[in-house]
Amino acid sequence: MSVLLSNDAGLPLLVAEEEFEAALDEVLRTVGLDVDAVVSVAYVDDDAMRELNHAWRGIDAPTDVLSFPLLDGSCPEEVLAYARDTEEAPVELGDIVLAPAVIEAQAPAFGTTSAEECRLMLVHGMLHLLGYDHMNEEDTLAMEERELTVLRALATRRGEDPATVRIGPVTRHHEDERGE
Repeated sequence: MSVLLSNDAGLPLLVAEEEFEAALDEVLRTVGLDVDAVVSVAYVDDDAMRELNHAWRGIDAPTDVLSFPLLDGSCPEEVLAYARDTEEAPVELGDIVLAPAVIEAQAPAFGTTSAEECRLMLVHGMLHLLGYDHMNEEDTLAMEERELTVLRALATRRGEDPATVRIGPVTRHHEDERGE
């Protein structure tokens, strides 16, 4: 797993740089994908995130994470099959964009730290790159289960109690309020 980290504005990372690769690699392990992969992760300020969210989702507000998968619109089975079967190496999975100010601001409301929330957003974004989504309740619950599995494994590696891992509410896309 290779992570191409972009942080041109010098924004706070919220977690150590080596945690990016560890988190995304654990997602691959959790979904049973053993391939050499590359993911781009960009840290952007609120204004840049607002522009991206408006352009791609029609919502005129910053958000915590956006994902731009290579195989947009594919289900997890299709993405996993593509990644396993392609002769491309490493497999480019897509881009994850994080807004650290949004992540940091929402963490207390979810009862988490900025670092915990950042890890969740990394894992959440990676699952989107792999075709997972939360457009309906069944998919949302499946995605949340995978997030918890990954985050608990990462906590164990850091020597923390995995039972203390918690995640804030995940957006149900069908409930999104569209901006003007």
